[in-house]
Amino acid sequence: NYSFLHYQKSFIMDAGRRQILGLALAIIGVLGTIVICALPAWIVFMNTSEYSHEIYGTWYGLWKICTIYTTGKMECVGYEVVAPLVDDTTKATRALVIIAILSGIFGILLGVAGNKRTNFMSDDGQKRKVGFASGVVFIIAGFLVLIPVCWIANITIRDSYKLRNDSNVSIKLGASLYIGWFTTGFLFLAGGLLLYRQE
Repeated sequence: NYSFLHYQKSFIMDAGRRQILGLALAIIGVLGTIVICALPAWIVFMNTSEYSHEIYGTWYGLWKICTIYTTGKMECVGYEVVAPLVDDTTKATRALVIIAILSGIFGILLGVAGNKRTNFMSDDGQKRKVGFASGVVFIIAGFLVLIPVCWIANITIRDSYKLRNDSNVSIKLGASLYIGWFTTGFLFLAGGLLLYRQE
């Protein structure tokens, strides 16, 4: 019983292991944020008309609009080509996601520098402070992802209700939104692990 408690305590209180796990989760979260930034699948419009023999659906991302044809072909064009004036919602979403990516990368650098098993700093006190700061940055990055994802999801759901009587069009949440929620979870977990009391 004593050996089990000793093992459990050593595992829980090992700050180095927590930091490594936190950094691994943070890296996954940052990669997920990069994916949702690039993936043109935030909002999906599906053409459900039985008379449509060409266009199957349209995907809207932060930078591109992609049209999927019934043949399986996909064509993507930038917003600047079809709509020179990008709306404020898209601009704000772009800004928040890009800031989240930059914050996440900065947090990873802080986490590596403040890790107990690296030699970038010799002072353990400084390492704890830097590790704590990286946890704060990851939580901030998580909120920067969560806000636009929930914002776009709310708009999409609201618009889908408006078009529920239109049998020719359906609006769905895109894959980027689901990835964004998972990404937020990874960033919050990473931040929590790095904010946990360090020994």
